[in-house]
Amino acid sequence: MMPQVLMFALLGTLGVVAARTFMKTRERVAVRVREAERAMANRPMATLVQDPATGIYRPRDL
Repeated sequence: MMPQVLMFALLGTLGVVAARTFMKTRERVAVRVREAERAMANRPMATLVQDPATGIYRPRDL
């Protein structure tokens, strides 16, 4: 009886630790994504022009 209780307690503790680690990592990633979105919003947008010879659109030099 006692080994099963100890194993259950160990698994529960590991589950809590894993969940907390996951939540911290998820928040860190969310912060990095928000920073990247802000950085991309401040970049000038490139204008695409079509190359008449090939028909491929390429960014025009800024």
